[in-house]
Amino acid sequence: MPPRIACYPRAHAFALFELCVVVFIIGMLAAIALPTLKRVSYKARVSAVANDLRTFTTALQTYNLQNGRWPADVTPRVMPPVMAGALPTAFTRKTPIGGYYDWDQNTAPNGFLTKAAITLITQGTERVSSDRTLLTAIDQFLDDGNLRTGNVRLGSTNALVYIIEL
Repeated sequence: MPPRIACYPRAHAFALFELCVVVFIIGMLAAIALPTLKRVSYKARVSAVANDLRTFTTALQTYNLQNGRWPADVTPRVMPPVMAGALPTAFTRKTPIGGYYDWDQNTAPNGFLTKAAITLITQGTERVSSDRTLLTAIDQFLDDGNLRTGNVRLGSTNALVYIIEL
């Protein structure tokens, strides 16, 4: 009888070439997905700011209709005391594009006199985004797409002003 030769199963492993192909494919998928992810994040921030402003405006206009006047002016990040419970707490938190919300009544926020406005204002190290494309997208979502006219304007200190009543 001939001598027996031991057979060991052959180890299966990825070749270097196969590994490079997988890495290349993953890289291509990431390159395709990142711009889409950035665009979706961008649109989400625009929608969040627009929805916040609409919600705040509805609550403030309701107060004005019920009381015949607007709430008194307050400092940034402070909710008008008469609006406690009517305004969401998001009013006192950082905005989706940086900075904070500020209620302005009978003041000239950033260069133009308004009876009622909500300003997105830089405070301390929390800066409102200076990305003109982002600010214009918010204006297009809410108004006419021109930051110099309409209800959404860019103020003199680069703050976004949403005018409720001139």
